[in-house]
Amino acid sequence: MEPFKDLQGLMEELKKGNVILATKGKNERANGMTIGWGFFGIMWSESYFIAAVRPSRFTWRLLHDSKRFTLNFLDEKYRSALDYFGTASGYEEDKFKKGLLTLETLEGFTAPIKEAHTLIECRITHVNNVEPFILPMEYIDNFYGDNAFHTLFYGKIEKMLKR
Repeated sequence: MEPFKDLQGLMEELKKGNVILATKGKNERANGMTIGWGFFGIMWSESYFIAAVRPSRFTWRLLHDSKRFTLNFLDEKYRSALDYFGTASGYEEDKFKKGLLTLETLEGFTAPIKEAHTLIECRITHVNNVEPFILPMEYIDNFYGDNAFHTLFYGKIEKMLKR
């Protein structure tokens, strides 16, 4: 597994919002949300992805329950699905039942999406919250007008699949 071999490409996909972070809760119901923020790096001498998720999101609850997530990288042709997964509420509906993307069963992955060209499986080993006191006021004004600060989920990269 070499998650950083194509780091530039993965970062570009993330920046474009072509990534769905998906997970499953205790009741095995899966949910996913489109993400455009996150960090790839080395932590404790191992490969990590750090995901930023607001506590108000249904995915946050599932991450709390499962302690795992799958990063699903999709091509631009799935833009309507990516937009839907970024705006629809998992509290109100099962997003996968809409039929825009297919959740599959794949050994070693928590919530892989069949249409994804790259899958990265992460196990959460640490969590902390964004602390507003030291953030520049412009960040608070631009991103946190609702005072809903992100939780940072440190996901140790355990497996990667490129198809």
